[in-house]
Amino acid sequence: MNRDSGSKIWFKDIFNQHYEYIRNYLYYLSGDIGLAEDLVQDVFLQLWEHRQKIKNDTVAPYLFKIARNSFLKNRRRQKYDLKFRSTYFDHVEHESPEFVIELKEFDDKLQAAIAGLPDKCRVIFLMNRIDGITYREIAAKLGVSNKAIEKQMSKALTILRKKLGKKYNL
Repeated sequence: MNRDSGSKIWFKDIFNQHYEYIRNYLYYLSGDIGLAEDLVQDVFLQLWEHRQKIKNDTVAPYLFKIARNSFLKNRRRQKYDLKFRSTYFDHVEHESPEFVIELKEFDDKLQAAIAGLPDKCRVIFLMNRIDGITYREIAAKLGVSNKAIEKQMSKALTILRKKLGKKYNL
């Protein structure tokens, strides 16, 4: 496709197809949805600026690479405390106070365990478990092998089971 004639349509299609995944990826890296929203705009600005050089079959890995580099550049300037927001508490108003307290304690423990995962493991774990992306799709988006994704997920699950105990089905 000649990018000069159809670049707006091409960009819009790429944006619509990848925006949410890139934003979530940045959120998983940073733990800050506001920062993720800011960085995803930078990612797509860079895509637009380099649109002539990008092949259609390498767009997704390119976007994830730009996203990671943008995050790391931003991280070098600032230090982050990961703060994950729980979605559990929206649905527990009718539960007993003891259940709510137990849920809050578990959520705090889970969020701390997820935040303590190495970056690669955390991102892959959250992409799979929160976004429901398959290993194959994650591998394609990150530009790595399926085996690498399997290894990182195994590592993440091992770490989480050690921190949370084996009774939780991750």
